[in-house]
Amino acid sequence: MILRHRTTLALSAVCVAAIAFMAVAHSDGSVLQQLQTELIPEQGQETSYGIPLSYDSLPQFIAWWTTLVPFAEQDPRYIEALIDLVAPCCDDNTAYRCCCEQGGSSCNIIRSGKGLAAHLIRDLDYTAAEAAEGVLEWFRFARSDYYLAAALAARGIDPAVHALTTEGSCYRGMCAVPISEGGCGGMAELIEPRLGDAGD
Repeated sequence: MILRHRTTLALSAVCVAAIAFMAVAHSDGSVLQQLQTELIPEQGQETSYGIPLSYDSLPQFIAWWTTLVPFAEQDPRYIEALIDLVAPCCDDNTAYRCCCEQGGSSCNIIRSGKGLAAHLIRDLDYTAAEAAEGVLEWFRFARSDYYLAAALAARGIDPAVHALTTEGSCYRGMCAVPISEGGCGGMAELIEPRLGDAGD
């Protein structure tokens, strides 16, 4: 009788634990969907600067890094726009000086953000706050994996449950992985095989 009672209690505990686990998993999934809706802009979404969000914009943003950043760096708005934004590839650094730049290099996700900031300030006369908002919107679109992982972690949810991580792509050896796949997009030539496939 005692054994049967203990077995019943044990089975009840297992059932309660399973139900609790399923409830948490469902809750986490709902939270992820909510964060996706709140934080991550969609492909093709209109922007304040007139270029819909798309990986197809990467070559243009990086071209601005080459042509405009040397001039924009003389403008305090440029530094102010980037200094408080984290680098989504190594968030213990800022978008103004990511980890690879400290060694004299630069990855293409950071080049794209800097090029966009330079365009917004030099060509469109954005304030520092407006430029920062535009770059953050781009980063959230381009590296949604990082921003979702960080938001989950901030809520006490392990991002690994959703196959996400807050460990920077720079530190995971993903410098040569396309930005659209959670990498840095290369350190020189842009590595983005999905360019032109946005509408497929």
